[in-house]
Amino acid sequence: MKMRGTSFSVRFGLGVAAAALAFGYQNCGEFAVDAKNFSQFASLGATGSGGAALVPDSDKLDPKCLTSSAYDACLVMQNPLANSGPVLSTDALARQTQLVAQAIYGVKLTSLSGNGKLENATIRVLSLNSPQVATVQAALKVPPGTANASGFEQVNTYYWMNRAAEYFDSRSSGALPAKGKGLQVIVDDTITGYEAATNTIRLKSTESGGAIAWNGDVAIHLFGVANLMLAHPSGWTSLSNTKHQTCAAIDKGCCASFNGCASAIRFGVGEYFAASMFPLRTRIGEGLVNSGNPQIIASVSRDVASLATNTSNQIFADSTGNAQAMGILYAAMWWQVRAAAVATRSVDDIDRIFLEHLTLLDGNDDFRTAFIKAKSVDARLFSGKHSAKFDAQLTARGL
Repeated sequence: MKMRGTSFSVRFGLGVAAAALAFGYQNCGEFAVDAKNFSQFASLGATGSGGAALVPDSDKLDPKCLTSSAYDACLVMQNPLANSGPVLSTDALARQTQLVAQAIYGVKLTSLSGNGKLENATIRVLSLNSPQVATVQAALKVPPGTANASGFEQVNTYYWMNRAAEYFDSRSSGALPAKGKGLQVIVDDTITGYEAATNTIRLKSTESGGAIAWNGDVAIHLFGVANLMLAHPSGWTSLSNTKHQTCAAIDKGCCASFNGCASAIRFGVGEYFAASMFPLRTRIGEGLVNSGNPQIIASVSRDVASLATNTSNQIFADSTGNAQAMGILYAAMWWQVRAAAVATRSVDDIDRIFLEHLTLLDGNDDFRTAFIKAKSVDARLFSGKHSAKFDAQLTARGL
């Protein structure tokens, strides 16, 4: 991976967990109603933010999606293997047949800018090799995996990132870090990652391996990483030398101790974003390994709910300090704090604390300091109401 100044990148392979962290890729406005396109079909842009519900009432799995006028588009729910989908074929034609059978999540598109394109002040979806999709029904309902085209991939990516933007913006009282920042998303790039210098998310696509953009959970993960970097850009120009170490030839790709490190926190922020959008099924990235099993990163399952009791020292030893594996643990700690808030119906509080603590994080943090910062947000917003939950996680994880 190339080193480019002080920026940062995350890369995923479609087969195994081959993601790498390095400083090569790094470096809000109101959502608007798409009134311009009302004549095409009433649902498009009919609401400014879809009500910011986790699952809008209008969106549902429907085998008749393609022929129903109730939906603007027919997408893949979470990822191609999330809804009893078979392992995808390596043959392009057979794979497309499989994907079309799974693209039955009927949705309405919201928060469009009104210029006839898949964009708003926060997100702009682009393609390197085909035109930007127009918001007309014929373009929005193209099948996935179409040769020499990326229409489906653009729509799928816009929907999932925009849903995450709407949901988390509502839980941050309108202060989502990426809001109004014009984040560009390319759905058919040669690499996968977030490039802070240009504020661009890149999703890899190859004829043989397929498109990362079929995986809404991975897109949301990278949207989470982008929000972290946008929340405090100057704090991520460098990473602590004492809390990181080089591994697998990746500079600062591992944490130096079980206390964690900023690289791990960065990956964990993306995992929390993705898991929050799919709370009943928190497997992230399984469509990348395409095996029917969860994605494994350095011996750690990419499923925050499955790491309910693991200690930090255990994960550190099992993964040899791999920052991404440790990042899954960081997200799992937050996931258990969130779970503890269910009984008091204060999950929204935890989401807000999570989003606001992003503005305080930087390249010198570890898990302990990050939780101290989260507790300071809790003290300011909720008079320390959730402090014991954070302390309980630090204790449970041996921190």
